[in-house]
Amino acid sequence: MSAGFLAITLTVGGIVALTTGGGETSAPAATDLPDLGRGDRPEGCRTDDSGEAVPMDPPKGIKWRMLGLVRVPVSAEAGPTRMDGGVWWCFAHTPLGAVMAAHIITSEVTEKHWRSVVDRQIVAGQGRDIFKFTRAIEPDIIRGSASNSVATPAGFTVTSYTDSAAEVKLLLRTSSGYAGSTFDLRWSGGDWRLLPSSDGALHSDVTPMENPRGYVLWKG
Repeated sequence: MSAGFLAITLTVGGIVALTTGGGETSAPAATDLPDLGRGDRPEGCRTDDSGEAVPMDPPKGIKWRMLGLVRVPVSAEAGPTRMDGGVWWCFAHTPLGAVMAAHIITSEVTEKHWRSVVDRQIVAGQGRDIFKFTRAIEPDIIRGSASNSVATPAGFTVTSYTDSAAEVKLLLRTSSGYAGSTFDLRWSGGDWRLLPSSDGALHSDVTPMENPRGYVLWKG
């Protein structure tokens, strides 16, 4: 793993349109949600887990907030609905909840609290150990490169989903077209967590694409 890998991770996490207009620095509260969580959820974690269908149209109620220097999608229903110690968490136990987690977690590892994110939001094992070691010795390149980023979140698709696992593809729009990458997630401890590969990669290789066909496109 190299600085190049980390740079790709940051880009796919959503280094986009780094304008701060209308940006927020905290996750949305969900105080008006009914207690619809399934199974054991951490105390205070409430989401709307009724949307079990894989999204085929742009989801409603999405807002765009600033997570450090990164613009990310958030939802009062799908999450994240909690922020503790700089960690944005509590995602809906739904396909859209998995999509939100893929965006948020990969963006969080670019911030100064990344160690807490790794411990709480990445599945334990060899892959996590390798990522944590590599992240610790890499410079925080996001601070120097964010202003030069030309990638924006364009869309997503959920290629597989069960109550315990999800495979999500995120689509980026770049200056030269589109690019996509795949993320594996697991439902563990009452929330979605990223499952890294055995070599510590948080996602598959970023692949150029000619068009966004097959993806649900974000609005806003």
